[in-house]
Amino acid sequence: MKILIIGILMALGITSQAGLFGSESVGDDVNAPEKDLDSVNGSITVGSNSHVDDLDTVNGSIKVGHGSTVGDVDTVNGSVKFKDNVTAESVEAVNGALILGSGCLIQGHTETVNGSIKAGDGCEIQGKMETVNGTISAVNSRIDGNIETTNGDIKLTEGTVVTGDLVIHKSNGFFNSNKKVPTVSIGENVVVKGDLIFKKKVKLKLHESAKTGDVIGDVDM
Repeated sequence: MKILIIGILMALGITSQAGLFGSESVGDDVNAPEKDLDSVNGSITVGSNSHVDDLDTVNGSIKVGHGSTVGDVDTVNGSVKFKDNVTAESVEAVNGALILGSGCLIQGHTETVNGSIKAGDGCEIQGKMETVNGTISAVNSRIDGNIETTNGDIKLTEGTVVTGDLVIHKSNGFFNSNKKVPTVSIGENVVVKGDLIFKKKVKLKLHESAKTGDVIGDVDM
């Protein structure tokens, strides 16, 4: 992943091409499917109804406008915000929230470490959703993979379908000090085809119309 290469260069004090430093943007209605946008200390913005390739930054946010198509989206210190009906190959962050507008199509995974993940109404995530410290929520969406967190809540509403497992991991190492009991809310007409796997105590709110696999672990109903 290109963002890792940029991060290594920074750690070693090696400068790269001057064009990488500073914000990058393209406007509305740009059709450049082979164009990457790369930055180190700057944000990346894509306008509406545009088509570009990968978006990579280290210290900056990434924003994608309504109806645009992009490749892999990666940032280290910054949030990712999509307007409605955005298509992306994958979305990753380390310190930042992933806010995916309504009708999004993510053709791979969505992952962050310190930040929440929110899939808007009618999203399709064709891979897993995972964070360590953050809430995961989805509204009337489809997730073709696991939903996983450690120190965050999970909230699924309005007929969301998850084909994989829903997993709350046990805190370990640096995160052992976090004693918060996560809340897992499985709302009306939600379907989790896999199991609910809780490796530490959770508070489970399960709507009577919801359908899930086995509930495994320490649960406070």
